[in-house]
Amino acid sequence: MEGIYQKISSKQHAFSKQLLKIASYLYDDPKLFAMHSAEEAGKIVGVSETTVIRFCQKLGYSGYRSLQADIQHQLFERSTLTEFIGEKSETYGGQSFDSIKGLMANDLQAIQQTKERLSEEKLETAVAKLASCDQALVAGVRSSHALASWFAFALDLIMGKTRVYQPNVDDVLLRISALTTKSVVVAFSFHRYAKDTIHIAKLAKQQGAFVIAFTDSPAAPITKYASLTIPVQLQGKSTLDMAPTVMSITNSIVSAISLENAEAFQERAARFDAIDGQDFFA
Repeated sequence: MEGIYQKISSKQHAFSKQLLKIASYLYDDPKLFAMHSAEEAGKIVGVSETTVIRFCQKLGYSGYRSLQADIQHQLFERSTLTEFIGEKSETYGGQSFDSIKGLMANDLQAIQQTKERLSEEKLETAVAKLASCDQALVAGVRSSHALASWFAFALDLIMGKTRVYQPNVDDVLLRISALTTKSVVVAFSFHRYAKDTIHIAKLAKQQGAFVIAFTDSPAAPITKYASLTIPVQLQGKSTLDMAPTVMSITNSIVSAISLENAEAFQERAARFDAIDGQDFFA
């Protein structure tokens, strides 16, 4: 965002009060402009759509979409690792943190905030689609791979017919060709939005599968191909900070599916427990 901020700094001496107001919002919350139209951003800031467009032109952009594209590019391309340690340093004032439990409390707060924002209807739809699908393909690479891998394991444990996409092993076209209109693809796509996951979602949608996307922004590229988006938006949080909240949501979905298909799950668990697996354990 430094390039945009430099443009503001060099021009703001000639800004009106309204333009300075927009600049202040842009400094504080650039995602506001990445996720909303000029009209919507203007309403939130308290200025007209025309004023927002004039602000963009003052910075040398052809219009709002040009500024928005620049903001989205810089937000999507920038690593959030600095935020992972930066926010914690601010919280503890550069001193040693009080306790690990204090950091755990931050995660609990993030989970609570997300719970209050999430749509129960969306979560119920995700459970219903997964519980009744003929197969589930779970995708997530880079920082999202661990989330995808755990969810696929848990889902396969309780209902079977689930696999995680492994880019180093799987032929993506083979995996996609096996999907039907009764299949579900679950995609984990968080900043910096790996292209592999987006391509899988796009191909799955074309194949007629139901695509559930876990992501951190309504402006994330994968939302274009999602049948259902479950947003995990934590202001100023890094991708690493997202993990506890995402794990909480996905664990609750897995639990709900086991309750939805309680009889089938009990039968599956009984077959699992009936196998003599002593040689596999110490």
